[in-house]
Amino acid sequence: MREAQLSAPALSAIGLRKRLAAFVDGYRDAGVSTLAVVAFLLLWEAAASWDWINIRYSSKPSAVWSAAIQVWRTDDFLLHAGVSFAAFASGFAMALAVGVPLGLYLGVSRRARLFLEPPLMALYTAPRLALLPILIVWLGIGLASKVAIVFLGAVFPILVNTLAGVRSSDNRLIVAARAFGATKTDIFLKILVPGCLPAILMGVRLGVGRGVLSVVVGEMFVSQAGIGYQIMTYGQGMRFDRLLVYAFAISLFGYALTVSVRMMENRFRNWRPAA
Repeated sequence: MREAQLSAPALSAIGLRKRLAAFVDGYRDAGVSTLAVVAFLLLWEAAASWDWINIRYSSKPSAVWSAAIQVWRTDDFLLHAGVSFAAFASGFAMALAVGVPLGLYLGVSRRARLFLEPPLMALYTAPRLALLPILIVWLGIGLASKVAIVFLGAVFPILVNTLAGVRSSDNRLIVAARAFGATKTDIFLKILVPGCLPAILMGVRLGVGRGVLSVVVGEMFVSQAGIGYQIMTYGQGMRFDRLLVYAFAISLFGYALTVSVRMMENRFRNWRPAA
């Protein structure tokens, strides 16, 4: 009520101060996170230098950095990263294309939910690694099997969160829309879909982590190239410095995607239903 009585310049100044405060808070949080990472690396380096840990089985940051330079120069890093990215992008795109529409459909259709939810939940709780031998028999050891394992890893978090978002929509908005003569299509497109968008993005964020893990696991067993294949190769050869290079690379990739989705999610947090 008080802000409604203020002039336009005063409201603009208040908005500017709020944006500035959010900007400062964001940089402060990023600084704290960066400081935590630096402290961890320094402690790791000190523990290895003072023989608190056996570097033969754990390496140390300086050795990993040297190995990263060697990997970049001599190990076809971009080739392996490209193979992993192709499998992840294809599988994750399929997961989005299936998970979001199917979750929306199950959310609005009680009959479809009763018919499809039990087998879908059974697949959701089943370990994807247990299905890998079947996928190899069906699809071979090429790109298709890795795409399939990424799809299975990412589609269920997206589907389940989309379904939950539709089911948790504010029923008062739907009743009000019907009172004003809104059709089912209007309610679906203008209330349900915008209302469950935060839940969809949360599912996408969870699906990113599952998808990245799936592509690495898949490449460990059914690939002759890729980051997962290199991790397995260097693990068998006890080259933990190079193994950690690839592990950090895939972790950074997953972290960057997760942060990007979280930023999108924060833009729509005002649509999230109140707890």
